[in-house]
Amino acid sequence: MPVSWSYQELQSAVLAEVRGLLQELGSARTAERASLESSLDRDLGLGSLERVELLVRLERRIGSRLPESGAQTAETPGDWARIALNSRDGAAGSSRWPIVQPHGEAHPPPEEAAAFTQVLLRQAERDPARVHVHLLDQDSGQDVSYGQLHTSAARVAAGLVSSGLQAGETVAIMLPTCMDFFSSFLGVMLAGGIAVPVYPPTRPNQLEAYIERQALILRNAGVRFLISFDQVRVVASILEGKVPEMREVVGAPQLAARGRHAQSVDRKPAEIFFIQYTSGSTGDPKGVTLTHSNVLANIRGIGHAVQAKPSDTVVSWLPLYHDMGLIGSWLFSLYYGFPITVLSPLDFLVRPERWLWALSDSRGTLCPAPNFAFELCMRKITDEALEGIDLSSWRVAINAGEPVLPSTLKRFAERYGRLGFDSRSFMPFYGLAESTVALTYPPYWRGPLVDSIERIAFETDGRAVPAKGSSSRDVLRFVANGRPLPGHEIRIVDEGRNPLPDRTRGRILFRGPCRTDGYFRNPEATEAVLDGDGWMDSGDLGYVADGELYVTGRMKDCIIKGGRNIIPQDVEMAAWEVDGVRKGCVAAFGCADSATGTEKLVVVSETRVTDPARLERMRAGVTETVALRVGIPPDDVALAHPGFIPKTSSGKIRRVETRKLYEQGAVTLRPSTAVWVQIARVWTGGTVWSMARAANILGPRAYGGVMDLLGNSLATVCGLVSRLAPSPASARYLIAPAARAVTWLAGTRTRSELNGDMPGVILANRSNRLDPLLIAAACRHPFVFSDRTGFADLGAAHAFLLEPLLARAVGDGSGSDGGVSLERIQAALRSGCSVVSLADNPIGEPIDRTRFRAESFAAAARSDAAVTPLLLRTAANGSMSAVLGRSIHDAGAADLAENRQAVRKGLNRAAGYVPE
Repeated sequence: MPVSWSYQELQSAVLAEVRGLLQELGSARTAERASLESSLDRDLGLGSLERVELLVRLERRIGSRLPESGAQTAETPGDWARIALNSRDGAAGSSRWPIVQPHGEAHPPPEEAAAFTQVLLRQAERDPARVHVHLLDQDSGQDVSYGQLHTSAARVAAGLVSSGLQAGETVAIMLPTCMDFFSSFLGVMLAGGIAVPVYPPTRPNQLEAYIERQALILRNAGVRFLISFDQVRVVASILEGKVPEMREVVGAPQLAARGRHAQSVDRKPAEIFFIQYTSGSTGDPKGVTLTHSNVLANIRGIGHAVQAKPSDTVVSWLPLYHDMGLIGSWLFSLYYGFPITVLSPLDFLVRPERWLWALSDSRGTLCPAPNFAFELCMRKITDEALEGIDLSSWRVAINAGEPVLPSTLKRFAERYGRLGFDSRSFMPFYGLAESTVALTYPPYWRGPLVDSIERIAFETDGRAVPAKGSSSRDVLRFVANGRPLPGHEIRIVDEGRNPLPDRTRGRILFRGPCRTDGYFRNPEATEAVLDGDGWMDSGDLGYVADGELYVTGRMKDCIIKGGRNIIPQDVEMAAWEVDGVRKGCVAAFGCADSATGTEKLVVVSETRVTDPARLERMRAGVTETVALRVGIPPDDVALAHPGFIPKTSSGKIRRVETRKLYEQGAVTLRPSTAVWVQIARVWTGGTVWSMARAANILGPRAYGGVMDLLGNSLATVCGLVSRLAPSPASARYLIAPAARAVTWLAGTRTRSELNGDMPGVILANRSNRLDPLLIAAACRHPFVFSDRTGFADLGAAHAFLLEPLLARAVGDGSGSDGGVSLERIQAALRSGCSVVSLADNPIGEPIDRTRFRAESFAAAARSDAAVTPLLLRTAANGSMSAVLGRSIHDAGAADLAENRQAVRKGLNRAAGYVPE
């Protein structure tokens, strides 16, 4: 940095650039009140891309190269001034790490390999000194040979085994793009373990949500070790406290040091290679199990599609925890022996031209990326930064991972054609984690094929009729994703899984050797998407025309309005055009409107605007623009602060999660919570006595003792008070809040969908020892329990609390099951109470094996009452929920086995496993 800049001058320069950026973004009032101590995120609303823009502007102003990590670590303009003061790199330059490719072409791939252990060993034995990875880090780099990779992975493997890892156990890897990731991932494989890649924290304003989601993943995977790094040790420590099965959080260098002095490892690889957790937006994360054969079949299929050549070289900035970066880029290169140039996602986001320079310097031929990457290169790279770039060697540009926009392909080809890029190299693939990564591909060197269809016919009838007009309001355009990989099949079906004709939209099913066998430790979710013939439901919608697949969107994202099936991306892109709306930060979805009995179209848009008058103009602008583009105006336009809309690790909008926030009334223009508050909240788990660390501080017995003492004391007091009530009905009003307090003290959070009347006989599964308390806490309608099932697990004090709810229906020994009185159940039903009966099987029994007493069905039949399934669930984080299913009004007409099966189906439907 030039000596002439004083600290005060740097402060003034930074503040001026911040205010100028805010002015250009339309936040004049925010710019006026910006100070050196303003939070870039909470006070100024500057997200990830805006921080990158600020970095570039500061470098241009002060003439100094600034550390790119500042785009994530700087929290205030004052932080940037201090970063600039400590920078001594001199004038911003364009020096780059020299990429020297290995001599000679790659050896033939090991086609006989049945596991990736054989692939790694073969490459290391044939040419250990051959460079495999050019690992770039801003303007520096590191070359990694096959021999180095095998040695470092073997040491990590030995370190894991010496630390107690058993064959088939899971190890989470939470690392950025670095050498340690490569060593750790392959080291877990060599140790006979199962790798679980998870993404490291990136957005401070969403740290709390990040920790909660990762804790769900780690608990579901049952990880024994978490391989992490120093910069996130606080987050890793919190996660350790939330995952009971985890033995240790450890760094890759520590494991390698242990392995250096341990015996060499000679274990067979686990059948499951690794678990790829989906980045979807609904429910708990699902872990896709991928075997060695799945991955090898997919890589060979991709090689066939791109016509892999021994002279090929690969370039990737994609995250290594994501399937396209991990499998489609790195493992693909490892199998074929191709050199791969790797840069981090942050390096790409900060300076997108680095990606293109890497392609030029390495003479890269193969490179995948999602659509937004090509779009970013159109908007963020200046002509000056492109001087000298040659893209003529780039023969396959895979565009996948998100919807492919025809306009992006056209504009990218037009701009970069002068640098040697050929539009025929574009190959829009379609894939998903459940198919390892890739499923369909277009013909090589054909270029993109765009289908223009009539909007109304498609949205109303699902027919993809070729369009005759050209108006954007009347036409939809989709890019062809080609045909299935060799050995794979796709099928377009309706809701009943009946095949549909060409040019008709339906659900996309697929099968083949790349298809996963299911979700890790989640048989219910697996059963919901996989049938007996091997067909798996992708969850996507599409149609086939001339033998090629066109993907039109996710099933769960489809908006039904006015008899039309509206594509949310179409609505979102229309909203992007409105001044003040953050492009790429809009979520469109449908939600039930109880007032009209139909679904309403909602648009949630992030904005930095705070002026009330301008906000109203924005709402009107979004309404008008969507109406013009789509033909239907949104029913509601909600505006939120920057960073509000949840996204997946790969940057996709989580529409279902956004809808839940909207329905909870949580959409707000208020800034996000400070990082330290989020950490404190996560550490305490939301309540003083549910702290994950409390058990460690007090010791398990002391912790449990305190909990039992508090819960039992409250239960006893409330039980005594309820007995003083003048009637069982009035006692219920005392029991419900008491039960909620007791479950809270037990360290759980409860959620209920039991609003309104609870008709007839309620049959519930067994999920947790606190099931009776949850039911008592959740119910708003008069009810009694049919018998004491589940009360023994509660303990004496808790059972004492609920005793009044047994008063009129508890069995007297006359029932066929020795404890349930059919007559008393009928009497309770006649009095206007519902009767709740818990399944007669142990806690945690799968829904498909639940058993219910015959008296419940008989009483419902004799009293002409409905039987209603009640789903009780305990999530991995300890929270409990109760969801009332669809009533069965003719349960008494069938035999007992059919009745029980109908209830099980209702429980599955309430859990989301069976389509409505």
